Amino acid sequence: MASDTSAAGSIPDNLSTQHIIKEGDQVILKKGKNIKVFQIKKRRQVWLEKAKFTLDGTIGHPYGTTFEVKNGKMIKVEKSILPEKEALAEGGKDNRDLLDQDSNQKLTRDDIEKMKKDGIKGKEIIDQLIENSSTFQSKTVFAQAKWIKKKKIKHLLEFTILKPSARLLCEMHHTKNPSRICFMRVDSLAQILSRGNVRAHSTVAVVDTCMGLVVGAVMERLGGFGKVIHFHQGITPVRPAMDSFDFPAEILNNLYSYPLDRVNSIESDQTKPDISSGTKSSNGAACVEKSPGEISSQSFTEKLEDVSTPSQETGEDTSAQGDTAKSVDMSTPSQETTSNVENTEDGADDINSQEIPGCSENMEIEEEDKPVKTDMEQRKRKGIDRETNRQLREQKIQEARDVILEKNIDCLIVACKFHPTPIVLALLKYVAPSRPIVVFGQYKEPILDCYEYLRKDGGMVNYRVSEAWLREYQVMEMRTHPVISMSGGGGYLLTATTVAKSDTPK
Repeated sequence: MASDTSAAGSIPDNLSTQHIIKEGDQVILKKGKNIKVFQIKKRRQVWLEKAKFTLDGTIGHPYGTTFEVKNGKMIKVEKSILPEKEALAEGGKDNRDLLDQDSNQKLTRDDIEKMKKDGIKGKEIIDQLIENSSTFQSKTVFAQAKWIKKKKIKHLLEFTILKPSARLLCEMHHTKNPSRICFMRVDSLAQILSRGNVRAHSTVAVVDTCMGLVVGAVMERLGGFGKVIHFHQGITPVRPAMDSFDFPAEILNNLYSYPLDRVNSIESDQTKPDISSGTKSSNGAACVEKSPGEISSQSFTEKLEDVSTPSQETGEDTSAQGDTAKSVDMSTPSQETTSNVENTEDGADDINSQEIPGCSENMEIEEEDKPVKTDMEQRKRKGIDRETNRQLREQKIQEARDVILEKNIDCLIVACKFHPTPIVLALLKYVAPSRPIVVFGQYKEPILDCYEYLRKDGGMVNYRVSEAWLREYQVMEMRTHPVISMSGGGGYLLTATTVAKSDTPK
């Protein structure tokens, strides 16, 4: 039975607005193992399972509701309370004499497509398939139920609307493209959060190149109480998986970002950008100061060597003299320009008194130059906006730096495609004593290398290297057994606990 979307008024009063689907929300459409994220927008068509439809009918319903696609619209489906096995006919004893042949089904593909075009419901199509099957009655009851379930997934356009969560998003990305999340399974993500002791009112540092999945899972666990510092690659962080969580602004305010290429210069990076007005240079031109860590084409040690070279010191004096010479040279053209302008004004009447051939053409050229000027103005405005955004981003980086320099991080999580050893050694001194660190990797060799370096460096206890392993079971009546197809590996984990180092020598 299908009911109209007006049934949204019968929502229980005990449900809060967080459990109701609203326009602009990020939602998950699930059909079997097919999971996909969409944003709810009115009159916006989506394409899924070879069908095009709108999501307007889902607005106002609670999460977890099942909808059926009918005439390009989502209509709520009332689930049957009766168990499925009661609707099945009596089956055979076993399936030993059954052969998988195309001749077992009398309906062809063209017949099924024609039924779909005529608007026949998926349930009626399944009934027709059962009637035209020559082997359905000979199958066992369990085989009949499995066959019907398979046909429902294929012919019924029923989707369940769910709220995005770390488990669902991890399953979705692991099914579609596991390499983008470093082949992290849902059990591996659960162990990272559990062994990292991620809880409310804690400060968590995360090195994440898994599309922001680990960052989103940590923020979901904190629930808006605590701080998250994301060490990312590049100038700005790329977190498409975290954006799918659809966190409110009060939770996103607790997220800080810091570039990985500026980790070695955290303590020396003291640039405070002034957003209200840029700093003035000695010649009066407005400029913006750049922090030492922002110029990161070289390593931090190479920059120190460049600064200490004596040739650069002499070069500074030469450049200073060159600036003075330039200022002297610049004054001469300005005077010549003013004199030329005065001469032009004196001879303006003589020029206007004469007839200028092609004057109309000159006017057309000037009119054509006007759009060019407006384009230049727009480019200047874009440059100003880009500079403002850069200053705001720099201010956020400085806020993250202040949190890092407190050296009171409660947990360090490293889940990235880079070698973890230099990253862990650089960030370990900012973690408070008696706090856990968790390192995740797809391969065991980098994890074991990091383990050896940490054992030599000292200052930690409870070292442990483990492999994430998961076996999924099908739990059904008289049919409980491990799933035939399963993931071969879920990565490796290194965990340890920090301790305070004593300053006295042994």
